[in-house]
Amino acid sequence: MNPAGLRQQLNALKCSTAARELEDVLGRHHQAASLEWVSDLLAREIDARRQKALHKRIARAEFPEVTTLESFDWGFNPKVPQTKIQELAGLSFVRDNRIALFLGATGLGKTHLALALGVLAAKEGHRVFCASIKKLIQLIEVAKMKNALDVLFKRLLSAKLWIIDDWGVVSMKRDTAEEVFDLFDRRKYSSAMILTSNRSVEEWGRVFPDPILASATIDRLFDRAEILVFEGASYRLKGRIQLPTLQPGT
Repeated sequence: MNPAGLRQQLNALKCSTAARELEDVLGRHHQAASLEWVSDLLAREIDARRQKALHKRIARAEFPEVTTLESFDWGFNPKVPQTKIQELAGLSFVRDNRIALFLGATGLGKTHLALALGVLAAKEGHRVFCASIKKLIQLIEVAKMKNALDVLFKRLLSAKLWIIDDWGVVSMKRDTAEEVFDLFDRRKYSSAMILTSNRSVEEWGRVFPDPILASATIDRLFDRAEILVFEGASYRLKGRIQLPTLQPGT
């Protein structure tokens, strides 16, 4: 290990004084001491801090489960858009604050893959916020009751990636819908988003109490969005007994 590499490790650990004084200390000791053991020790500290930070980001994201792309059964349903998922795994859409819409029936892997991309983002060092739309609505309503909406918004807007699951399954009160619109409008300047939905886009407007608000919010969702349509057989029904279709009179 040379002094430049050791200095880089010290800077990574935010040991600025040690990094700055390294040359002087080595000069005083005539660079007689081996640096390999020091480098190994610092490398372990760096790895430990990275793992601790990753675990903290995953915990703060509140993923319902930690999934991976490798654990997904791609062979079960060849209609799952694997190529597009792998492109999203490069996370350029996260860095560019764009949206990925996962649309399709239940049981096709939308949530599993959304969470896997969220874990990848956390591993890259990004903060992630994960919630179903029902949970997001509850968070907003509780924050309004506690007069802490600004705290909630700060938390969400500090996350680089949002994962909103099951969009369109519950309706919103007008004041809540207005806050959701405000969030989605402000998100485009600081955060990316993955949104999953098993409802057709034509049904989305029904969750809003006002058609103008619905149109404006949905417009924000399709702004620079990557749309992935999930089709095929449900993975959740794999291996289960399929009931026969009853004929009239039976």
